[in-house]
Amino acid sequence: MYTIVPLHRHSNVSYPMNSLFDDRFFRSFFDMNDMVGAPGFRVDVKEEPESYRLEAELPGVKQENISLSVDHDVLTISAEVNAQKQEKHENYLYSERRSGHMERRFSLEGIYEDGITAEYKDGILTVNLPKVKPEPEKSARHIAINGSVASEPIHIDGQNA
Repeated sequence: MYTIVPLHRHSNVSYPMNSLFDDRFFRSFFDMNDMVGAPGFRVDVKEEPESYRLEAELPGVKQENISLSVDHDVLTISAEVNAQKQEKHENYLYSERRSGHMERRFSLEGIYEDGITAEYKDGILTVNLPKVKPEPEKSARHIAINGSVASEPIHIDGQNA
């Protein structure tokens, strides 16, 4: 079975080798770098019969500021965010800015990389990740032996062999 697994960079927190906290599953609970906020964005991964569908929430990000790349069986989704919101009322001014770089990486084990497609609509980036088709199990078969077939009996010292 193959899965789409987010890749995490090791933080500078040291845990004893071979500990429970070094396991990729548990490490994700303690490494919040890719959660919502400045360094990351939310994603949903849904399994379908022939593919996985990854949906990344990137509201307010322009399509030209989103990048998808595949390198060494890793999908990287990155975005540059530069947004500003201002509201003016009678006695106050409200101003909020967001800027920076967001990035998430996913292992592509079991994914047919040349078939990956993406679409961006209403702040949601949808990436279709087709599964590698399993090869059918090979069954036993007979192998013919090639060679010359003698049409006449071979004679050795005047005797039939």
